[in-house]
Amino acid sequence: MKALWTLFWQLCQLRRGPEDVPYSVQLLALVALLDFALGVGGQLLAQPDRLRIAVSLTLLALVMDAVALWGLLAFKRLQARWVQALTAVFGIDLLLSLVALPLTLLSHVVEPKSFMIGIIVVSQMLLVGWNIGLRGFVLHRALNIGMLQGNMLSLALFLFNVWISVSLFPELVPAKG
Repeated sequence: MKALWTLFWQLCQLRRGPEDVPYSVQLLALVALLDFALGVGGQLLAQPDRLRIAVSLTLLALVMDAVALWGLLAFKRLQARWVQALTAVFGIDLLLSLVALPLTLLSHVVEPKSFMIGIIVVSQMLLVGWNIGLRGFVLHRALNIGMLQGNMLSLALFLFNVWISVSLFPELVPAKG
């Protein structure tokens, strides 16, 4: 298990690529399940009264990642890379979600008007940017495309996911006031 966490950390540092992830459907299922559980748990920590939304958004993100990656790999006729690339994406997401968890917890104990909230928000935004960049790296390696293309594709998929999420759950958008 330590070797797996080390691999995901090395992916986050761009030292290894998705081709280094073991080809295992069982590993993919386990990492997806852990990512799902942590995603739902993290959202429930932030907003405990929104179980339906937390489950739906997390499941939507996982399914969109899987389908988009499959479609892109099929377009390039590289479907054999799907299990490893998706395991890498879910593993990166899982690791960065663990890093973000203390920030979520800290946001509940800090005064809303405190300068610390700004630091927490900026830190969370940096984690989102890191995640987008890492997904771009995985796309770059899995699809045999340029790094810039991988990052632009990753950003486009992120924005598409946000658009779908807000379309399905308009209550996520703060009311103008």
